[in-house]
Amino acid sequence: MFSRFQFGLMAGVLALSLGAGVALAAMSADDAIKARKACMKDGHGGVLKVAIPIMKGEKPFDGAALKAAFDAEDAACKDWSMWWGADTQKGDKEQTHALPAIWTDAKGFEAAGTAWYNADQNLRKAADLASFKAAFPAVGDGCKGCHEKFRAPLQ
Repeated sequence: MFSRFQFGLMAGVLALSLGAGVALAAMSADDAIKARKACMKDGHGGVLKVAIPIMKGEKPFDGAALKAAFDAEDAACKDWSMWWGADTQKGDKEQTHALPAIWTDAKGFEAAGTAWYNADQNLRKAADLASFKAAFPAVGDGCKGCHEKFRAPLQ
């Protein structure tokens, strides 16, 4: 038999799960696609706007600017896992560049995303120009790992 505590805990987990399911169901494919685009443009693109000039030697290493860009990326991409349901493959009004391989090769998509994420986390640890330049190429490789197989070219 369950104690009151165990029963209450299970009821709470069930309520949270149902609430999350309702929240996920409330997001349309168009909303998910818009969120993915914002994550890519504002989140990842924002980091690249700061990082690429540093990498090219056009700007000095600026840990504070990088941290601000990473914080913005975190905010723009915080709900990433909720945007990839099978029902988000095509929007009603919103165009997507996500290829069907995301859903037919979910393990490959997850592996590519994990490779990028690990590279991104390593880049965040860069404390100076040398460590930044050593870590940055893996981020580009991580981007390529998803974009080559899981994203249609932009037109």
